[in-house]
Amino acid sequence: MRKCLSPFFIGRQESGLDINTGSFDLTLSNSLLSGKEYGTYSAINSINSAISEFVADTISLGKKPLVLAGDCLSAIGVLSGAMKCGIRPHLLWIDAHGDFHTHETTTSGHLGGMPLAMISGRGDLSLLNGVHVDPLADEHIYFVGGSDLESGEKEALKSSGIRQSTLITEMLDRLPTVSPLWIHFDTDYITSNDAPSMRYPSKNGVTAQETKIGFDAIARKINILGLSISAWAPHLDSNGKTAEMCWEVVSSLTEI
Repeated sequence: MRKCLSPFFIGRQESGLDINTGSFDLTLSNSLLSGKEYGTYSAINSINSAISEFVADTISLGKKPLVLAGDCLSAIGVLSGAMKCGIRPHLLWIDAHGDFHTHETTTSGHLGGMPLAMISGRGDLSLLNGVHVDPLADEHIYFVGGSDLESGEKEALKSSGIRQSTLITEMLDRLPTVSPLWIHFDTDYITSNDAPSMRYPSKNGVTAQETKIGFDAIARKINILGLSISAWAPHLDSNGKTAEMCWEVVSSLTEI
């Protein structure tokens, strides 16, 4: 895989994501935010545009992209890159949280709780439009996790056409074998007992071992287009152990 580090969280700089994660072919520069107010749509669009370029360039080279970023909004950037290459992938979204809020259902207004809803065409689509992403149909999205769903997004997911399961292995036989599949993995899917250094930890999450078994099975069976990872909180991971463990969980995919 060809790897990109996007050291940002919701349009802000995020240092420390490169600890215990290996080397990168490209690290996005903080200059992307020059002249932009942190946390704004403009800042997020600038970051996603750079991610999009990396993904498109990597696919055009015949390689598989991997993007490590601080938040799930980065998934919009990776889809933009795939669509630049004329590819409309199916999406496997793995997360303890639904990220399925809209401005109508959220109580916090946190943009990090909305990207999957946006990608499926729900709510404010300004961030999709900013990098020329067309929403994906529900039947092209597969959601694994959901141990910490909130009211509003729980009902929206239930009424959607998105296929859902708790474990990766439970979804394996439902994933496409011909159509290109992009995997987006939020590491807080793993229980906080195994991966404590998370910004939004989930005690009800899945063990690291179960998660690795799922990714190992995907690596053997599914030809993936690429992988994006939204990461741990580096300021909480002082010894880099959570990062090291998360990287090990996806190691079978990074080697293909």
